[in-house]
Parts: sequence; C-alpha cells; structure tokens
Amino acid sequence: MTGKEKLEQKTSNRQDRGKISQSGDGRTFRATNRTAERQKNAAQSRAGTAVQTGVPSKERPQGKVFKATNRTAEREKARTAARKKLASKQAEGDGSRQEAVRWVQIRLIPIWLRVLLFLLGVVAAAVLGVMFGYGIIGDGKALDALKPETWQHIWKMIKGDV
Repeated sequence: MTGKEKLEQKTSNRQDRGKISQSGDGRTFRATNRTAERQKNAAQSRAGTAVQTGVPSKERPQGKVFKATNRTAEREKARTAARKKLASKQAEGDGSRQEAVRWVQIRLIPIWLRVLLFLLGVVAAAVLGVMFGYGIIGDGKALDALKPETWQHIWKMIKGDV
C-alpha cells in the first residue's frame, strides 16, 4: 500500500466517525455527546428508571442535550429556606415573632481612603524608581534626582538646548 492510499484510507475513516454505523448483529449506534449522556443517565437514575447506554431510544432525544444549572442560585434558595425554617421554629418556641436580622458589612477602610492610599503608593513608587535609576543605574547621587536643577537640566536636554 502506498503512502497516498494510506492517507486516503485515514481520511475516509475520519469522515465516517460521526455517521450511523451498523454492527454485525444488526444494532445501530450513533456517536453521541458523552456529557449529555451522563446527565441523562444521572437524571434517570434519580428518577429510578433503568438506563440503556449506547442504544438510541425513541423516548430519548438524539444529539447534544445539556442541562444548564445555576448552582449559586440553588444554594442561595436552600440557605433562605433553611433560614425561614429556623426562624419559624424559633418563633414557635419563643411565642413571640422575631424579625430576621440582616447582616450588613462595614468597611474598615473607606473607599476614598483606599483611592488616596493607592495614589500615594503610585507616587512613592515613581519617586523611588527615579532615585534608583539616577543613583544606581546612572552615575549620580540618588538624592540629586529630587532636586529641581536636575530636572531643569534633563528638560533642556530633551528640548535640545544643551
């Protein structure tokens, strides 16, 4: 068999993968989505019905079937139901109806102070970077980077006056 014939055989095998095929005993199989099949199996096992995998059934839809869930919403519903149940038990036990206490978050550092601290951090990082660049990478003293004469000289060099 030549290389060209091998290549043609491989490509024909790839094209046949998604199609319905017949096995020797007459059963028909279809390529399905494994995740959808697992979800259907799990749903049917919860319902208590038997599941036959691999054999298409007229009751089950073919192709991709995905179960969309919102776990966060389900958890929140369960929590609220548990809170209501607990509150009703407490009301029955106390004989008086208590109002549910709502938890409120209080910030330790206000937002305006956070923004101010961030801006101060940016300025401090810039000053330290200039001092590092001028004093350690360059040949000058680190504190000379903060003098106005140094910046005037740099500005003159940028404009081309020097």
